[in-house]
Amino acid sequence: MCKSKACIYLRLSREDGDVEESNSISNQRELIHNYANKQGIEILKEFVDDGYSGATYNRPQFNEMIKSLENKEFDTLIVKDLSRFGRDYIGAGRYIQKIFPDMQVRFISITDNYDSQNADMNDTHLILPIKNFINDSYCRDISNKVRSAQKVKREKGDYIGAFAPYGYKKNRENKNKLEIDEKAAEIVKRIFGMKLLGYSSNSIAYHLNDLGIDSPLIYKEKSGLNFNGGFRPIKGGKWSVNSINRIIRNRVYIGYMEQGKRIKLNYKSEKEICVNPNDWVIVKNCHEKIVSKEIFNIANNLLDRDVWQARNKNPDIFAGLIFCKDCGSPLIRREIKSGGKKIVQYICSNYNKNGSCTRHAVKKEELLEVIKDIFTQYISFQELLYKKIKNKNIKLSAIDYEGRELIRQKEKYEAILSCLYSDLEDKILTKNEFNRFREAYKSKIKEIDKEIQNRENIKSNVYKLLEENKKWINEIKRNKQLNKIDRLSLVMLVNKIVIGENKEIQVVFNHAEEFKILNKMIANDKELDSLKNISSARRIS
Repeated sequence: MCKSKACIYLRLSREDGDVEESNSISNQRELIHNYANKQGIEILKEFVDDGYSGATYNRPQFNEMIKSLENKEFDTLIVKDLSRFGRDYIGAGRYIQKIFPDMQVRFISITDNYDSQNADMNDTHLILPIKNFINDSYCRDISNKVRSAQKVKREKGDYIGAFAPYGYKKNRENKNKLEIDEKAAEIVKRIFGMKLLGYSSNSIAYHLNDLGIDSPLIYKEKSGLNFNGGFRPIKGGKWSVNSINRIIRNRVYIGYMEQGKRIKLNYKSEKEICVNPNDWVIVKNCHEKIVSKEIFNIANNLLDRDVWQARNKNPDIFAGLIFCKDCGSPLIRREIKSGGKKIVQYICSNYNKNGSCTRHAVKKEELLEVIKDIFTQYISFQELLYKKIKNKNIKLSAIDYEGRELIRQKEKYEAILSCLYSDLEDKILTKNEFNRFREAYKSKIKEIDKEIQNRENIKSNVYKLLEENKKWINEIKRNKQLNKIDRLSLVMLVNKIVIGENKEIQVVFNHAEEFKILNKMIANDKELDSLKNISSARRIS
């Protein structure tokens, strides 16, 4: 009788609850070798999947083992028990009852007392499927417990990712907490800083690559963390527009923990699907910020307006800030020569591209002078406004900012929606009319709810402005002392500048809604009333 050519398969995963993985693999190996020696079976090779779940059969060493069995390199496969082979009872049954018999492979599961060479029908078709089903149930139960534990951790603000986001590292004492990685954090700050200065994401990527700064993927690999992350390298792992944008969009840099963005279909599938952003688990103030919320919001606002920029050219002071009043498209910079001088002016991009709008031309020097004048008066008004609020100690709860009117509108639409059902029963409305009206009023109620929430957010922001009163006054004073307008002062104060065809210039400031509420907090104040009439709109003569 020919001696068996045997291979063995060893597996361990976190779901098994073993603390010392190497010892568990060693125990499996020792038990199998002792069995083989007693049975006179020669073991030629072992296949080990350390750290892989038994819920799936897509494991590297398992796949290699199956290929070897298909190639007739071995005629016997030995495992410690059925759960080491796999916990999916359908897959296990298919291999043991169909595939291995077809391949003439002898299958041995030691602790289950199963050997296909001498097993009867009860063993193969009754006892074995029941054991596989129990293993599968165990896997499902463990998966549910893991998901539940992860959900609790997410809601607490614990970080459960395998690798810390770029700019952070895991705390040595508590791996669920993030702390700043100073070296990478400086690059994150540089990216946000360059975005505020008007650089496009493409230019930022070029800049970092020219300086030889490692991309997030390369940086982690050099730190000894080899993994396949969300940052996909291009051209040897360099920075790309996508990696820059991902950093600017990621609220982890303002202390937010956003998790649960993707989820597996089920415990047997490796495929993941995206979760609706409304269902993400978001916890604020979980770790130290790398950038302020103000800078984050401005950078994201500018990212939405990202424009093309020459690789080695500094951005214009108004990049991403200046727009056409009529068509809403950005104005683009143009240089013209007049009288031997170079004049910079801005014109509508739609006019420049296809003539679908008018020029809306404005010269840079004229625009700077007007903006400087508007700044001076705007800052004077805001400084006086804060001073009045501080002295009068006015409470925000006394302000009615049209919130009650929104609630009345919502109640009205809800009452109409309720009446629709009666009209349908009384056959005043047809079914089609009922459905059409119902969807219309539901849509209106949804819009009002959104507006109410938006106003609540604004109200909350006003409270924060009041709490940071001293900081804001100092910032206003700092800007007031500027002799000329610089890019950072511009983006910190201004949301956008709108240019009309008649050279009318309108400035939309950041925190416009918040300041509108603050203005209401000082009623009938003569000193403020004299400044309230100052408009953010000017016309160049």
